[in-house]
Amino acid sequence: MEIKLKDSETLTPFLRGRIRIIQSKEGYRFNIDSILLASFVNVPDRVANLIDLGTGSGILLILLSLKYKKLKLFGIELQESLFSQAWRNIQLNDVKAQLFKGDIREIKRIFRPETFDYVVFNPPYHLPEKEVQPTERNIARYEIQGSIKDFIKASSYLLKNKGRLFLIFPVGRLSEVLLLMKEKNIQPKRYRFIHPSSKENATHFLIEGIKGGNPGGEAVEKPLIVYDNPDKKIYTSEVNFLLEKFCD
Repeated sequence: MEIKLKDSETLTPFLRGRIRIIQSKEGYRFNIDSILLASFVNVPDRVANLIDLGTGSGILLILLSLKYKKLKLFGIELQESLFSQAWRNIQLNDVKAQLFKGDIREIKRIFRPETFDYVVFNPPYHLPEKEVQPTERNIARYEIQGSIKDFIKASSYLLKNKGRLFLIFPVGRLSEVLLLMKEKNIQPKRYRFIHPSSKENATHFLIEGIKGGNPGGEAVEKPLIVYDNPDKKIYTSEVNFLLEKFCD
């Protein structure tokens, strides 16, 4: 399929050309967080509804479409430029997904409650230390048009009872995320901490929670180590597999 690029965009082959992603040259570009989150998602491959909040270029939906053939995929994106990229990316990669342009802070205007079995998001997670210009890149990086509280609130509204939430976030705000999840009746159940190398502390965490889940029965998986050699940027075998193939 022929897809037109804007002068401000580039076409990036990924997974050895298995998929191609339209991205901004200077604006928001996906990073390894999206790949690690998509890998962390673990659900049955059955007919069910999954939505990505703040889908950006659509990379999470495209990766999940490689893992799950029966899931019905949805995405919502606030920014017009990224919504356009996501729409073209799902067309380019022949992914069946429904995209909505909208604000997750006004999610009730777009979807009915308890519509989804699964919610995923890789949200903006930098707190601005000073006034930040609302550029494409900054909106995707900083909590200036949607906070973690907004994302978890929207997730609770969208999820069916016993539905599951998957997200990635910096470890420095772990207690905040846990508190917000519990306040919105989403019980944390599964954790995995991400370390740049085996000698460094964790920088991010992956978490799965269940709406209406019972306390207890939580599991912390083995650490996810990104680099065998961080100085030479040599990935571990696990991460190298995700970046080369992602899934079998």
